[in-house]
Amino acid sequence: MHHVLELIVNSALLWIFLETAMSGLVTVLYEFSVPWIVWGSLIVVVALKLTRVSPPPVGTVQEVLGVNPLLLGRDSSVPENHGNGEQYCMRVVAHRGGGYDYPENSLLAFRNSKGKGCTAVELDLRLTKDNIPITFHDPTIERLTGQMGTISEMTWEELKEFDITYNHPLKNKFSEGEKIALFHDALQECLNSEQRIIIDIKETRMDVVQIVLDAYEKYPKLFQRGVVSSFNPIVVYMIRKKEPRIVSSLAWRPYFFSRASYAGLEAPGPARYRNPFKHLAACILEILYEWLLPRFVYYIVGVSAVLLHKDIVNPRVIERWRERGVRVMAWTVNRPTEKTHFSRFLKVTYLTDTLHLEKDM
Repeated sequence: MHHVLELIVNSALLWIFLETAMSGLVTVLYEFSVPWIVWGSLIVVVALKLTRVSPPPVGTVQEVLGVNPLLLGRDSSVPENHGNGEQYCMRVVAHRGGGYDYPENSLLAFRNSKGKGCTAVELDLRLTKDNIPITFHDPTIERLTGQMGTISEMTWEELKEFDITYNHPLKNKFSEGEKIALFHDALQECLNSEQRIIIDIKETRMDVVQIVLDAYEKYPKLFQRGVVSSFNPIVVYMIRKKEPRIVSSLAWRPYFFSRASYAGLEAPGPARYRNPFKHLAACILEILYEWLLPRFVYYIVGVSAVLLHKDIVNPRVIERWRERGVRVMAWTVNRPTEKTHFSRFLKVTYLTDTLHLEKDM
């Protein structure tokens, strides 16, 4: 069904292009006037310029992300004349703090990542029913705690007692268990360890915008250590509109709107919506958004990086984003052979769930 929809949408776009081209030629050749497409394009360009939030200065981006891995020598050394005084390079990011090694998004995981020498972590931000920011990935607590409940429908008082080691494969290693971490405690832990932090916003409520802005005001060091990221460009745009100094990224994977998961060449993940009309709308939306993201969305939001599913990252994709001044980061890279591929061949930063056997961080 998705392929048929894509064919229909692409056919419609092709027809619009051909019709516009013919109309423009007729206007120029027979009416000797400026085609409406020219005036329309100028209006769009002006509108883009007015609505755009410019990316932070290059120096700020390099302070947060470090030297671009693409600029490293073959021996992975940082060239001395690059101009970045700190000579930092973000090669590996502990995804959810390294959730295979320790309970994901926990203070234990963030401490372990620091102990392993990892200089950057990714954590997930959600809000409880009473608007308390916590580090938690799923909308429900079932996978991590074995209990039933939805984060947005539960207060912090209800959530803070749950043990998130319940389903961890190394549960026996954590005899005392581990609790859900408050967002501010996680920030403090990572900032004290001089780690870079990718804040992946999972929350859909717009209250999260002020939460993030307040965090940057409370911890000014985040301007040199933090990256705000989300699949939702509106959230990132609203944050950067109010505070353009914030370094940001957008995440993307195929079938994000219509499918709950994606695994490359494997069968499509389960549909997000049972309602066929909602599913149809989601399919159309993702086709349009995938076209808009590298052409307009990234420009308007002013992102400095894109977080892409590892199965869609290749040299051509990296080069196209590099031409736009945007870095590519791959997620989630866990196999040793894949890590070698992304670090040595593609030379991009990657997010991983395990820091076991990592050599260069």
